[in-house]
Amino acid sequence: MHNDNHSQNQRRSSDRPSSGGPGGHRGPRSGGPRGNGGYRGRDDRGPRGPRKDYGGRGGDRSRDDRGPRKDFGSRDGQGGRDGKPGGFRKDGKPGGYRGGKPGGYRKDDRGPRDGKPFERKRFEGDRSQGDDGERKDFRGPRKDFRPRGDQPRGPRRDSRDSGHPREVFVDGKLMAAPDQGDGRDRGRGRDFGGRDDRPWDGRPPRRDDGARAKRPNSHHATSARELALSALHQLRERDAFAQDIIAKTIDKSKLSREDRAFATRLVLGVTSTRGTLEDVIDGCMDSPDDAAPAVRDALALSAYEIIFLQKSPHAAVDQGVELVKTVAPRAGGLANAVLRRVVRAKEHFPFGDPRTDIAAYARLHGFPVWLAERLIAELGPEGARDFMVASNEPAPVFVSVNAVKASEDEVVPVLAAAHGDPTPVTVAGRPVPGCYRVSSGVPLLDGRVRRMFSQGQLLVSDATSQAVASLVVGDEAPASFLEIGAGRATKTILDQSCAYRRFGAQIGDYVTVDVHAFKTRLLQERAELYGIEVTEPIIGDATDLGALVSERTFDRVFIDAPCSGLGTLRRHADIRWRLRPETIDEQAALDGRLLASAAAHVAPGGILAYATCTITHEENADAVDQFLATEAGSAFEVIPYENPELGIERPFFSIPLEPGGPDAHFLALLRRKA
Repeated sequence: MHNDNHSQNQRRSSDRPSSGGPGGHRGPRSGGPRGNGGYRGRDDRGPRGPRKDYGGRGGDRSRDDRGPRKDFGSRDGQGGRDGKPGGFRKDGKPGGYRGGKPGGYRKDDRGPRDGKPFERKRFEGDRSQGDDGERKDFRGPRKDFRPRGDQPRGPRRDSRDSGHPREVFVDGKLMAAPDQGDGRDRGRGRDFGGRDDRPWDGRPPRRDDGARAKRPNSHHATSARELALSALHQLRERDAFAQDIIAKTIDKSKLSREDRAFATRLVLGVTSTRGTLEDVIDGCMDSPDDAAPAVRDALALSAYEIIFLQKSPHAAVDQGVELVKTVAPRAGGLANAVLRRVVRAKEHFPFGDPRTDIAAYARLHGFPVWLAERLIAELGPEGARDFMVASNEPAPVFVSVNAVKASEDEVVPVLAAAHGDPTPVTVAGRPVPGCYRVSSGVPLLDGRVRRMFSQGQLLVSDATSQAVASLVVGDEAPASFLEIGAGRATKTILDQSCAYRRFGAQIGDYVTVDVHAFKTRLLQERAELYGIEVTEPIIGDATDLGALVSERTFDRVFIDAPCSGLGTLRRHADIRWRLRPETIDEQAALDGRLLASAAAHVAPGGILAYATCTITHEENADAVDQFLATEAGSAFEVIPYENPELGIERPFFSIPLEPGGPDAHFLALLRRKA
C-alpha cells in the first residue's frame, strides 16, 4: 500500500514547485527539456540552473552554497513572483488561493490560509543561534506525520516508481512497509555535523532533490547497536526477559566478543533504565505518539548512551539516526531532532536537585520513584545510594568449578590462559570453595573455556549464591535433602558439587520440587550434563508438601524462596520496571506459607534453610520472625551466622548489594529442636 501521508520535513522533491523558468508552475509532462513553465520528469531531465529560493522558513537563509531561490510567496502574502502576490500555480491562480477561494494551504506555497496571514508556530525554549550570531527560531519536529487539513493534495509521483523507500501507517504511526528493504542506500540527511558540517540550526533535516536522495549512504549503525536494537524489539514484542533474549540472539551471533559484550551492555542498560529514558524522550518530543514502538526502541538505545554511558553526543546522535532509519527510513529527521534535544536536556538531567527531590534522585539512577523511596526506608540514604549505583554497574562474573567432574587444578589454568585472571573469592569473611571471579564475560567465550561448560565442568553463578549453597549443605553430610523451588538446577548443581568436594560423595537422597514443569525438565537435562544425582524431581505446589511427599522427613529442607529479586537487578534488568509495590507483600505472604508447609517435613535435629535474593525486610527477617512466632515455628531455633573477619555473630546471613561486590542474598538457618 502506498501512503501519501508523509512528513512535512521530509517531503520529496516531487512535492515542491518547479523552478525551471519564470512560469514556475507544473505543466503536463512535455517529453523534452524543462522550459518556461515546463514539467521536469524523471526521464526527461535536461540541464538545470542554480537552485532558486522557494521562500525560506528562516527569511533569506540559503542552503549549502546554492544561489538564492525565487520566493514563492512569503507567509504574510507578500514578496510574490513577477510582482504578483503569493506566486502562481499551474491553473494561473495566486498561490494563496485554491479554486478561486481563499484559504487553500499547501506545503509548497505557504500562502495565506482562511484569508489570514499564516502565523509561524514558535516553540518556547527551542531557539538556536545562526552563523551570523542572530537568534533564530527553532522549529521542532512535527507533532504527527499526517497532512494538515483535509484539502486534496496535488499530483505526486508514486514512491515505488521514484525509487524512494515506502512506509505505511500502523495505528497512526509511521512504519516501514512490510516489503521494505534496508534503507541505508538512501542519501543521508543533515545529521550531526551534516553534509556541510554547519552548526545545527534546530530544524529537522530535509531531503534534497531526487539525485541526492539516491546517493549511497556511507554511514550506518554499528553491528553491535543493530543487534542490540533487534534484541530490544524482541523483548517488547514477546514480553520476554532480557537474559533469555540475549542468550538466543547476542550470544549466538557471529560478532566479535567485544561487540557482543557491548550489545549485551546496551540491552541490559536500556531495559534497566527504560522508564527514565521514556520520560526523557517524551519530554523531547512535541507529541509522544509521533514515533512507533520500533522507533522508540532505537531512540531509547541512543538516549541511554547519551544519559547513562556518557557517550560522545556526536557519535550517539549519528548512530541513533542511523538506527531509526533501519526500522523507519523516513523518520530520520524526527530522530535527529529528538536526539539533539536529548543532548541539550542532558545538561539539566535529572531535572531537579537529587539531594532534596526524590523524583530527581530516582531519575539520576534510573529507578522508579516508589522503589527509590523504598530503598531509602530499607537501607538508609547511604545504603540506598550504594545499592542503586551498584545496580547500574555491569555485574561481576563468577564461576564455580563442578567438583563432580573436574578439579580446580584442571580448570583454573585454562581460565588463566584465556586471560580470565581467576581469583578465589571470600564472602562475609569466609572463603567459598570452588568459586572464582574472572575479569569479564569475554574469557568465557574462549573455545577452551566453552568446552568446559559443554562438558559440565564449569558453571556461572554469583559468589553469594555459591556461599549460600555451601552454608546450606553444612559441615556434616546429610542423608536426605529436599530442595523447594529448584528451578533450573543452579542451586542443585552447587549443592551436590559442594557435598562431593566436602564429603567425597553426593547426597544420596536428593529430592527437588518446583511448580513449573518446563523448569523441572530443564533441571533434569542440566543434572545429567553436570553429573548431578537427583533422586526424584517433583512437579507441584510446595505450599502443600504433604500432597507431594506424604509424611516423609529430611535432614535438610532448603527453600530457595520466590521473591522480588531486588538483589539481582544487575543480572535481571527486567525486574526494576516490572515490579510493583504490592508484589513484595504477595511474595512475603507466599514465603510464609512455604515455611509453614516445609516445617512439618524437617527431621528432628534437621535444618530448615530459607534463602532469598532480595533486600526487603518483609521477605527476609520479618518473614522468618513471623514464622517463628507460629505454633509450627516454635519447634525451631535460629542458628546464628558468625563472621570470622569481623568477629561478630548475627542471627542471619545477609549480604548487601555494593559497588563491585556480589549480589545481595539472605539466608536463615533454623534447627528443629530434638
